Amino acid sequence: MRPVSILAVILLATPVLAQDDYVWPTPEISSDLSELPEPVRAKREALIEAARGGDIDSLRAIMDAQKTPPRVSFGDPEDAIAYLKGASEDDEGRQILGLLVDILDQPFAYYPDSEGETNYIWPYLSELDPTALTPEQTVDAYRLLNTEQLQELRDLEAWYFWRLYINESGEWTAFVAGD
Repeated sequence: MRPVSILAVILLATPVLAQDDYVWPTPEISSDLSELPEPVRAKREALIEAARGGDIDSLRAIMDAQKTPPRVSFGDPEDAIAYLKGASEDDEGRQILGLLVDILDQPFAYYPDSEGETNYIWPYLSELDPTALTPEQTVDAYRLLNTEQLQELRDLEAWYFWRLYINESGEWTAFVAGD
């Protein structure tokens, strides 16, 4: 996995940065699932249920039910499920499914994009400076990363590990890692 620049992460979360003077907002962070809009909560639950079933192909129905499939790579592969299966550390895609559940078990971050739509991002850590994590946030990071991976993120001063986005309408817009 190659690291991505912070600009690539911003471009993923924001369709277009139309103004040079746009100031990216500070995200809100929460672990209170009752704060999620119902469509976001429903999508999160559907993803967890599908992932816990252990069959990566079960994500296809969730993808196909949307107007636009979620981005799974900055290279936009034709078959998102095949891509995720190939990115998994096992041949069945179960490692990616486990990671998906672990990510969605973390607190989330949210804020409006440049067009005013609110995006919900898991893990919240992906929206923070990895060099400035509190002790509690570092524990959360170790739930997803080993020591070497966390140090790489700190050295690059950016989160390029897996993260998942759902917009306020309940559209699963991305599940990506830095390419």
